[in-house]
Amino acid sequence: MKLDEDRDRVLNSADQGTADQYQRFLCNKGGCFLTQGIPRAINVTLLPTPVSESAYNHLVNAQEPLNKLIELSSRDVAFVTRTIEPCTKVDYLAKRLLDIYKLCVLDENQITLGMYRHDYMFHSPNPTGDDALHNGAFKMVEANLMSAALLGTGTHVMELHNQVLARELPERKQPYKKTLVPMVRGIASAWGLYDRPGSVFLFLVAPDDFNWFDQQKMIDAMWDDYGIISMKMTYEEFMEEGELSSDNRYYVRGKEIAIFYFRSMWNEDHYKTEKHWETRLKIERSKAVKVPNIRHQCINLKYFQQAFLNKGVMEKYLTEGESKLVKSVFAELYQLAPGAEGDKAAQLAFDDPRGWVLKPSREGGGNNIWEEEMLEKLTQLHDSDEREAFVLMQRLNAPHVPNRVVRSGPNERAKLSETFDTTAELGLFCVYVADSQEKVLVNEVAGPLIRTKPAANNEGGIAIGIGVMDSVVFAD
Repeated sequence: MKLDEDRDRVLNSADQGTADQYQRFLCNKGGCFLTQGIPRAINVTLLPTPVSESAYNHLVNAQEPLNKLIELSSRDVAFVTRTIEPCTKVDYLAKRLLDIYKLCVLDENQITLGMYRHDYMFHSPNPTGDDALHNGAFKMVEANLMSAALLGTGTHVMELHNQVLARELPERKQPYKKTLVPMVRGIASAWGLYDRPGSVFLFLVAPDDFNWFDQQKMIDAMWDDYGIISMKMTYEEFMEEGELSSDNRYYVRGKEIAIFYFRSMWNEDHYKTEKHWETRLKIERSKAVKVPNIRHQCINLKYFQQAFLNKGVMEKYLTEGESKLVKSVFAELYQLAPGAEGDKAAQLAFDDPRGWVLKPSREGGGNNIWEEEMLEKLTQLHDSDEREAFVLMQRLNAPHVPNRVVRSGPNERAKLSETFDTTAELGLFCVYVADSQEKVLVNEVAGPLIRTKPAANNEGGIAIGIGVMDSVVFAD
């Protein structure tokens, strides 16, 4: 793809000094990850990725009805049960989550706080063409309703790129927004509804969590702006130390918990013992706010992304106009349950292996199955109930954008790559708050995040070391 001469000038003139400046800026701001306990600056693109402003605004407009769809559908016991139950024979995580859902979904006086990141790609029929940024539309990759990371870190990348643009490309516009501000404002709204002075916001983290700096940005903002105290511990630590009172309030280390924020426990292997599951049920039944609650954790399963596209589903919860808007940002998805309908969907992949991707209902990068491996997996699963645990999704072809990457290792000087073609995934952070009577108090987009990878790679997760952090600049 050919972009403009000014952008090429910045790409071509960058040198080691530029990489050093990026690394020092990020270290100063706390734009870091932990690698074996040692801080390192996050890996970032040299320049933000251009996107169509009109396409971006259309996508933003679809988020509030999408959040509404998530909330209303999660309260529909028949819909949730009908969607998950056929998969429980082969998906143990789905089975146990559904068990807790059935026990708790009708519990009254529960405050809802949703902290989401909905991920999209701009799908272009000609991703290498000069018109690729304007010829196509954003389509959903997945909804992340649990442990939606990089909120604080993404803010630092926007700040970095905003300064670079002001200095080098002053005519370029960003949707520059302090993403953290509306998210923390939503947290404060839910904390206020809980209305127990001195109660805390508890991060439940993985033992080897590398996102300490990302979370610290939230911790600082909650304290500085609203006086909310935060604590952080592993799920296993909480299992041993958490105490549930007779009035169904949780306490740990002398503090009452107002909000549980799960930054772990999204995969089956996180629940190592029956006590892990018993604790999850106790948390759900407590009066504390859960992020996510069990309703949203169930909807987070990939089956629902496909189920929402079934005839009449969206229309049950949204107006005709809202349904049309949300559908416009969904990719094609098909269920693969054994039977005629699933066989017909599987045949799409055999007819065009490069046009589809096989997705299991799992979180984290590196789980999707592509091309020949996809065909081998579908052949292996033919007539097997295990096929129920996958969905087939339209493969999205993002524009190939030339860029360079600044990479940093622990205790190492930053390195600047050569220019290469990249593709980007755009995430939109959203916050949703409803009181115990289901009155919606907050439903808004907090701001954008971009993660970028080499165009030659199928997978691009930050956690698996392929993708790098990025931000948005308008191409129009």
